[in-house]
Amino acid sequence: MNDSVATWYYTREGKQNGPVTLAELKGLATAGTLNPRHDMVWSQGMKDWQPAGEVDGVFEKRVASETSAPAAPVSAAPAPAAVLNPDPYAPPAEIGVDSEALQHATWPGARRRSYIMMAMVVPMIWQIGFALVVQLMGEGTNAEAMGLAVAATWLVVMVLAIFFGVQRLANLGMSRWWYLGNLVPILNLWIGYRMFACPAGYAYHKKLDGPGIALAILYWLFIALIVLLVVGVLLLGVGLAGNSEFREMIEQINRANSSSGQ
Repeated sequence: MNDSVATWYYTREGKQNGPVTLAELKGLATAGTLNPRHDMVWSQGMKDWQPAGEVDGVFEKRVASETSAPAAPVSAAPAPAAVLNPDPYAPPAEIGVDSEALQHATWPGARRRSYIMMAMVVPMIWQIGFALVVQLMGEGTNAEAMGLAVAATWLVVMVLAIFFGVQRLANLGMSRWWYLGNLVPILNLWIGYRMFACPAGYAYHKKLDGPGIALAILYWLFIALIVLLVVGVLLLGVGLAGNSEFREMIEQINRANSSSGQ
């Protein structure tokens, strides 16, 4: 295959890029744009996507150790490109990764444990600690100063939560822009599930580990519980609204409040 006309594709943070020539791909590797372990490449004649560092000719070869033996040449010819991929200018629809190495590789960004700690546990601990401090300080506390302290500390907590959330997406192999999906109903549940339960590099290997399965069950049970509570409150509200005794009690309370205000 002529390197000057060969078509290559590569991935960055879960996004496909290309086509580029092998020379351009080598330039990306030399410039540090490609990560040899985390970024995948594909070209005509390849069955699946492979880590860029495992494809000959993309990165410069390092000098082998004296004890290492030279690799034996592969005698088997590759399967015809027309069978593997009808369109030589389009990569496979899905990234095929058979190795467990990608699941346990050192991915950039925040791992699952640090994200849960900084985005969930720390805000909860801060809230409890702040309530205890207010109770200990008593009624003589300066309300204005306390309000400023609350706003400042909550801002710090929110910034930390956002930072670790963005870094968590990078750790999953997703674009950091997916964090904006937390503002979209329904989509935020899917993104929250990935950030809370899925292991590093999940966008590539699509495999849940043992802790991930347990966290996924807890996550969806919690979401189901919230939905049931909301539905229950709505049904209770509709039932009480149709109850004459409840309406009469509300009217009496309103009349009492009106008379006391006068």
